[in-house]
Amino acid sequence: MTVRIQCPACQRQFKVSEELKGRTVECGACEKQFEVSEKAIVPDRERYFPGDIKRPGLDHYGRAPMSGETDQGQAPVQFATANYNQTASAAEITPSSPQRMVASGLGVLIQIFFIVILVFGSQQNGAFSDMEHDKRIILGGFVAFVGIALIFYGGFHRRKQAALTGVVLAGLVTGLAIFLPVPKVIESSDLSNELVTRPLVNAPPEKMTEQEARIEMGYDPVEKAIKIFSAESVVALWAPTMKQRFRYQIQRYLQRKTGVGARPSFYIRGDGGLIVLEGTELDIPQIEALIQRFGVVEDVYSNLRVIRISIDGERLLEPSAELERKLNDKSRPAFYAHNQAELDHIDIDRVRDAAQRLGSVEPKMFRSEISKRLVELLEEDDDTNYRSTICNAILVWSQPNDGAEPAVARVARELLDTKKEVPRSMIKFLLDRKFPEAIALIEILWHEDPSTWEPLLIDAGSDAERVMASYLKDKNVSVARSALLILRRVGSAASLPALREALAAASEGSERTLLINNAIQAIESGGD
Repeated sequence: MTVRIQCPACQRQFKVSEELKGRTVECGACEKQFEVSEKAIVPDRERYFPGDIKRPGLDHYGRAPMSGETDQGQAPVQFATANYNQTASAAEITPSSPQRMVASGLGVLIQIFFIVILVFGSQQNGAFSDMEHDKRIILGGFVAFVGIALIFYGGFHRRKQAALTGVVLAGLVTGLAIFLPVPKVIESSDLSNELVTRPLVNAPPEKMTEQEARIEMGYDPVEKAIKIFSAESVVALWAPTMKQRFRYQIQRYLQRKTGVGARPSFYIRGDGGLIVLEGTELDIPQIEALIQRFGVVEDVYSNLRVIRISIDGERLLEPSAELERKLNDKSRPAFYAHNQAELDHIDIDRVRDAAQRLGSVEPKMFRSEISKRLVELLEEDDDTNYRSTICNAILVWSQPNDGAEPAVARVARELLDTKKEVPRSMIKFLLDRKFPEAIALIEILWHEDPSTWEPLLIDAGSDAERVMASYLKDKNVSVARSALLILRRVGSAASLPALREALAAASEGSERTLLINNAIQAIESGGD
């Protein structure tokens, strides 16, 4: 036989043998030791079934009287009659299908998501900052229509609730689309004006006499330069406060724009510096105009040949990650405005990068302004790669007879006269525009390097044919050979007399004879 005992400490119950009565045992749960006495033994409960309960303590449970039984002394049992709606339809009590539940949730999510995007995207530089107001309203109306349709479809069993939810969300979507302010799009002219005219400080700089300025700046380097050169060819820029990391950009820019042979000298002056231009042909007003690209003129000491300036560090900083994103995001109108502004930067590397980006897109905005600026930039630097990049951009942005052709031809002629390398893109641009001087320029280049320029002369077609006949007997074998190859590709009947004359003078069985015969046969047959 077993008995049920209960631990006095943790109240856990166990079955043990009756033989343990009066002995001390240990709880298997909490390890409490206690005696198996009457206090620890749990008495068995009495079992009963409905109808067999005789204990008076259970009378309050009440029961319905059985047949033949009086209800005297029994508590009356009250029953309520259930009422049912006789007009209820099956659709109202049937659970919604999974498809309808998904559609309803999707309709709510679409509108909520659009509301969030609309609120944050309509801020400056947001997703909708470049979108026109009318288009934003149309998009908001479309989202509202789709959302309310999905909600109504999904909540077909509860039409009132679905209609209320859909209308509220649709109202929010369309209301925000209509009334949220539209950020002002940065126009190129606004950005350029800001770069030029924005003041750097609110308080005006402290005015100094020339003598005070002379002592404050440490005038000795300027005085020394004037003795070596002349007062008219020396100009100094004094920045009482500037960050040293900007000096190299400014020095390179001034050297490029003023035409001085050596990089301008820089002298540290307290928290700023003194930049001395030696041998410049520009006067003080012209240099003041250059300063507008990176700072503000605070004062001019004409007798000292010194311009006091303040540096706008924001224009000289490396582009931020946000600006880099805008400069490369070709899908937005701001791409054109920001890259146009970059063309005015004093850092020639940033100018080249902007021209390269603009040369890879369709010219949709500011075409005349960008084309004009690109033409001006041809003379900004004499680096071949730089000029080649600018010319590639001009090919995209320039329009016939907008003044780009003579400007490009002038630069190409200057490069030829100074024995400098002429970018291939310059000549290609002039040939594409049928500029009269193009053939004369490429003829000079081709005569010096036939293999490099031969393909462009072939592309020139009949224009190239007219100048090739005179080179069939050239002493330079490479030139004569290239002339024959060009005539073989672009020659016409007009070139046959010169070819036959050259054939008569050529040695029989030589390579020249073979090339001449090939050219004649190609012309007579109408092609190679």
